[in-house]
Amino acid sequence: MDFAKLNMQQTIKLIADRTSNAQGTFIVTANPEIVMYARDHPEYSGLIQRHADLVTADGIGIIKGASMLGTPLPERVTGYDLMLELLADADRTGKRVYLLGAKADVNQMAVARVAKDFPHLQIVGARDGYFDLEDLDVRQSIIGAQPDIVFAALGFPRQEQFLAALQPALPTAVLMGVGGSFDVLSGTAKRAPVWMQNAHLEWFYRLLKQPSRIGRMMVLPKFLVEVRKSQHR
Repeated sequence: MDFAKLNMQQTIKLIADRTSNAQGTFIVTANPEIVMYARDHPEYSGLIQRHADLVTADGIGIIKGASMLGTPLPERVTGYDLMLELLADADRTGKRVYLLGAKADVNQMAVARVAKDFPHLQIVGARDGYFDLEDLDVRQSIIGAQPDIVFAALGFPRQEQFLAALQPALPTAVLMGVGGSFDVLSGTAKRAPVWMQNAHLEWFYRLLKQPSRIGRMMVLPKFLVEVRKSQHR
């Protein structure tokens, strides 16, 4: 996976420059879980290669892996933080935003939070994530709303599959998969304290809050093992 060698501010500037030139930006915020899934699912890997304009390092595991391979990345560019930066920019410029995904009540609370914190952007549509990807009505309703930004909180690979299908009809829009970010945005889930974020212990905080995530967390050591193996090939 080809990660952008950019910090947060450079990432925001790149997206702004593309937008000012009427270029859309399909953003994938990739953590080790996504990288490992892409490795095992060539169709998903190919979708990212064909459609993504920007792949950011969402996770300390990606930073560590890149360093091990001698291709260091400047810093994590997390999906949640990038989403907030894009919402702040949309607020400054009056952009049109569509919020797609999560449970209906979570989506509604996320919409209310965005409307409160970013009153000058335009929320042109919102709906929960419980629909079939083949349901063209959902896609058409988003296209009809003509958003400048679509945040899709559908989880991978579903959010990337949906946004790739949407991309041709919204060629100048910013399209971004944001995973579970609406849960945090709505207040139904909390981020780790700042000191844990700075110490790169967000994964541990999530594990403490949701012990059932242990299976997913095991992807990180597997990812680093694969990185180490690739060093010796």
